[in-house]
Amino acid sequence: FEDLQIQNHHHHPSISERDCSGDEMETTLTNLTSISWSHRTNSQSLLDEVLKSDINMIEADIVYGVLNNDSSEEMQPIMGHPPETTSDISLRSFLNQVLDYNKNKDISEKKGVKLDFKSTTVYKSSLPLLMELWDTMDYPVWINADIYPGPWNNTSTIPVDAQEFFDGAKKLKNAVLSPGWTTAWGYNYTDGHYTQEQVDAMINVIKENNITNQITFPVRAGIASQSVTELDHLYRSLNMTNAITFTLWSSVNDSVNVEKLRDMIFHFGVDKVYIDIPEELFNQLNLDNERNSSRLLKPLMLLSLIYLFVLIF
Repeated sequence: FEDLQIQNHHHHPSISERDCSGDEMETTLTNLTSISWSHRTNSQSLLDEVLKSDINMIEADIVYGVLNNDSSEEMQPIMGHPPETTSDISLRSFLNQVLDYNKNKDISEKKGVKLDFKSTTVYKSSLPLLMELWDTMDYPVWINADIYPGPWNNTSTIPVDAQEFFDGAKKLKNAVLSPGWTTAWGYNYTDGHYTQEQVDAMINVIKENNITNQITFPVRAGIASQSVTELDHLYRSLNMTNAITFTLWSSVNDSVNVEKLRDMIFHFGVDKVYIDIPEELFNQLNLDNERNSSRLLKPLMLLSLIYLFVLIF
């Protein structure tokens, strides 16, 4: 369970006072691939570790369960990944600790949070807490859930109810939404993609709910690399009404075609793709050596994390 993956390999951006205004946002390349991540930050010790690091974004999972050594055995939102049902840290404690850490910090030092809700029950039961703290969290808080079945029909995972997801999101002003698909993938998978039908279901539910929030779609690297056509359709269908990005994620043993993944990243651009993947895979991408000179990654003039902050206010 102590399997924190710290993606601390990206060079850490720097900032000047002028950058804080966001005035140069339109003219400066925003390299989202330079944002650094921790993954599955689901215990007190892992959170302690990340808060001492220079990680930009903390990804963590939330399940409905009980706290260790809680004699009342009260069911509540806790940090953990299925099939876990116990933890040494609750969602409330997790959020309060990040809130305390970020108080009085310069914007370049604040950490954002990606909350991955693993069931409809835990999502709905977390909303009152999120609403209570929402206006005090002046840093990126992403609301993530897999709301539709995805490639290879992962029948072992029940998606969060899509309508409940968006109904809840409407209570969280300007939340960055991260709706995804359940997936089944691994080291021996080489063929699979997000289908047109899966993408259209996502487009339709977003349009039906009149969602105008910033959206980052969490897509599994090994599958996304083979789904450029479908993801391009997803992007083009929504980018007039929503600020759209993708967040690549991957499990340690996933089969990934590195060249195809690299092509996918540069198809959309480094200003549209966050990368939360194991360090070994990230290094194989060799993103600082892009052959197309128009896409060369330059020394950052703008702290990439500012992009996250500007769009939430």
